[in-house]
Amino acid sequence: MRIASILLLSLLLSVPLIAKKKGAPPMTSGAPGDRTCLTSKCHAGNDLNSDKADILIHGLPKAYTPNEIYDITLSLKQDGAKTWGFIATAADTEGNGLGKLISKKDEPTQLLDDTRSKARTSRRYISHNAKGIKGPKKGQSPSWTFQWQAPATAADTSAFYFAFNAANGNKKKTGDYIFTRSVSVPPAKE
Repeated sequence: MRIASILLLSLLLSVPLIAKKKGAPPMTSGAPGDRTCLTSKCHAGNDLNSDKADILIHGLPKAYTPNEIYDITLSLKQDGAKTWGFIATAADTEGNGLGKLISKKDEPTQLLDDTRSKARTSRRYISHNAKGIKGPKKGQSPSWTFQWQAPATAADTSAFYFAFNAANGNKKKTGDYIFTRSVSVPPAKE
C-alpha cells in the first residue's frame, strides 16, 4: 500500500511538468485558420492583445535569400508576468508552410508534432519547452532562439506568425495575457 501511494504521488507531481514540456498546442499561432491559446481556452482572463507588452523579434531579414538560414530570437516584457510561452510558424500567402523551422540545441525551444491535429496543414510549429517558461526575473521572459531556413526557391513572401503568453503563474487558466504578431518577409530581388 505504501509503495502504491508513493507511485501515485510521484505520478501526480510529475503531471504539471509533463504538460509544460508540451509547449503550446499546434495551430495556436494566430495564423490564418489557427486559434490562439486564448480562443482554445488554455489561457484566459484578458482579451487578445489587451495590454501593453514589449515584444522583441530579432533576426528576421528585410528580404530572404533562398536556402539561407536565419537565427530568430524572441522575448517579451510584461509587468507582473511570472511564466512565459510562445509559438511560431511561417507560411506563404496561401497559408502553406514555407521554409523549415529548426530548434537549436541547448535552446529552450522545440518543434511541435501536429500529426494529431484534426485540420492538418503543411505548416510546422515551434514553441517553448519546459526550460523556456521561466524568465530571468519577474516581468521578463527568457529569450527563445530558433532558426528558419528559407525555401530553396524565392517564390513567395513568407509571413511569420507569433503568439506569446505572459502568464501570472497562478497555475489556473485565468489572468493571463496572449499577444499575437505577424511579420511579412519578401524574397530578395535578384
